Amino acid sequence: MEIIPAIDIIKGKCVRLIKGEFNSKKTYNLDLLRIAKSFQKMGLKRLHLVDLDGAKEGKIKNWQTIKKITQNTNLLIEFGGGVREEKDIEKLLNLGVDRIILGSLVLKEPENFKKILKKYKERIIVAVDVKRDKIYYKAWQEKVKKELSSFLEDLIKLGVKTVICTDIERDGTLKGPNVSLYKKLVKTFPKLEIIASGGIRDGKDLEKLSKIGVAGVIIGKAIYEKKILLTDLPKKIIPCLDCKLVKGKWKVVKGIKFENLREVGDPVKLAEKYSEEDASEIAMWDVSASQGNRDLFFNLVKKVAKAIKVPLFVRGGIASLSDIERLLKAGADKVAINTRFVKNPDFLNRAIKKFGPQRVVVSIEAKKRGKKWNVCILGGTKETRLDTIKWAKEMERRGAETLLVTSSDRHCTQKGYDLELLKKLKEATFLSVIASGGAGKIGHFLEAFKKGKADAVLAASLFHSREVGIPELKKHLKRKGINVS
Repeated sequence: MEIIPAIDIIKGKCVRLIKGEFNSKKTYNLDLLRIAKSFQKMGLKRLHLVDLDGAKEGKIKNWQTIKKITQNTNLLIEFGGGVREEKDIEKLLNLGVDRIILGSLVLKEPENFKKILKKYKERIIVAVDVKRDKIYYKAWQEKVKKELSSFLEDLIKLGVKTVICTDIERDGTLKGPNVSLYKKLVKTFPKLEIIASGGIRDGKDLEKLSKIGVAGVIIGKAIYEKKILLTDLPKKIIPCLDCKLVKGKWKVVKGIKFENLREVGDPVKLAEKYSEEDASEIAMWDVSASQGNRDLFFNLVKKVAKAIKVPLFVRGGIASLSDIERLLKAGADKVAINTRFVKNPDFLNRAIKKFGPQRVVVSIEAKKRGKKWNVCILGGTKETRLDTIKWAKEMERRGAETLLVTSSDRHCTQKGYDLELLKKLKEATFLSVIASGGAGKIGHFLEAFKKGKADAVLAASLFHSREVGIPELKKHLKRKGINVS
């Protein structure tokens, strides 16, 4: 789930409204560019920027503010408010805006919207603003009779990929999001990326939304009122199951640097145990993928997905869009891919276009060579000449949002994560980084978060051996000031 901070503008100033009512306006005496730069410094990638003057009047009003932020930050900006004509879209894109949010135009000029969507495709996000199941537009001042579910079905038929759904009665209230609404939408419309907005008040709200599977969440007032500190956003603990067919049965195995594998246990039972211990996610790798048996792995994914209550993250032997689709249909929430992207980087673009960046993770296995790290493929068995830092930047340029970073030198050695590599990747990109390879004691996890700046940690041996339990690890990290999901 992506965290998206919001800046709402009236007359060049940062404001927040309560339930969309302009007479409830609260102005924050903050420099807008400085705010945007602070979000960038915190490692956030996207900014939700809204021209409330434009939304109310039907014409973009705060052009200078938009230009200042787009030209002085590297944030991916989604902009809405007063966009009514194609020339506005062209001007915004030329300024550096990444995606355009359309609301009123979708409802009032459906034929014009179809034409715009056909031309700009994934650059368009639709704002669906609701109050008691009724859809509102024009800065939430007017409503339409259209029912929410049928409206979303129509959007899917047109090819819309992403919607921002705001519960107007929650927006700006700090009373919590409409979790039941978003849960229903995610379940009913799996083809849509649902971004939640309205009422977010604290980290627990973020955890609830993450668990139900929304693609992103927009936070405004909770940031400005210091209810949520973005530096304290929840970190993830991910136990990993390396799976291999042994005499016709799937077994969790472990080795050192991908060699001398030994059996650890049954993948379904281990996954269920880690789920009960409240792991943030569960990762499952098919380490025998090159040996075939793909249908059997899809069946295993299905069994594990049914047994757990947390997101499932899979990797191994993924070579086509149909592989990804089958894994997602089997119950995986996202996939990680390494070798296929190295051999054909365009495959990342196609995968993200079809499934979205939240479901497609770039896996990088890196081996230290002097002052740099080379990318390895084929389960870490073949070293390439690709520089890991440059490769990560290339993946980011192509639309990736998350890296799974495994140190080939540290894998299963229990010597600790490669902190230098993790930190360099965080400094060089705006990508979320999952640290993998080398956890040997409880202190290594803390180092990965504090020194390596990782967003999540993945480990196997320590959890399998029970040297460190997930509940114990979470308590330790929280005592050390780390907010864990």
